[in-house]
Amino acid sequence: MFWKKKKAQVVEKRQETPVLKVEPKSKQEELEDAAKKLAASLRSYADASYAAHQPPPDQELKAAHRKVEIARKVVSEGRIAYALGRCLPEHMAHWHAWSQRDDFMKWVGFDASNIKSSRTQEEIGVRRIEVTTNHFTFKDRPYCLVFQDEGLSSAPGDPYYTGEVHFFAGDLCVAKFDVTKDLMKDYSEWHFSDVKGLKVGDWMQDVLDMAAQIDMHRQRSMNQFIDDRARKAADEIDLG
Repeated sequence: MFWKKKKAQVVEKRQETPVLKVEPKSKQEELEDAAKKLAASLRSYADASYAAHQPPPDQELKAAHRKVEIARKVVSEGRIAYALGRCLPEHMAHWHAWSQRDDFMKWVGFDASNIKSSRTQEEIGVRRIEVTTNHFTFKDRPYCLVFQDEGLSSAPGDPYYTGEVHFFAGDLCVAKFDVTKDLMKDYSEWHFSDVKGLKVGDWMQDVLDMAAQIDMHRQRSMNQFIDDRARKAADEIDLG
């Protein structure tokens, strides 16, 4: 008989894992953990409560905001804001007085005719508003620019004058702009602030033509002043 050798059985020694002793939390640590969990729970509840009390989206209001944004883009990038919010109001600032002069048309910087200008004062609450109304014709079409100077802003410490420009094509008001003037600047002019009304139409091209003519008139006047000053100085200079 053949005797089979029994395979040696390998006895694996189990490595004993040391048992880690967990120190019990102190009362202070348990209190801090409980406080963190409570704070997180309250925060979750607060967020859920805030979301639950939000009004449903007002699509009509969103559309209104979007419409105003588009109007701002149109007038700002299309230079209508510059023309009506700065150029024309500044150019017409003294028409109510200058229109009484015989040489008034000399100071009109664009092809306007049939000019009628007046200034009145209105009281709204404690505020006194100066209203300047300028009627004129341009390219055989009647226009009117009404400027409301509301005076110094009522906000404490605010160094701005505020006003409104209403522009009419015929009897239709086609533009309403808010304007401001910064009194902290050495040379301050009215500037466009926001749009409150707009009706797109052919009048826009006329307004841009008015502004272009006024800018050219102003540039010519400045150049003339500089040239005259140079000639006068040259007459007084003897270089030997």
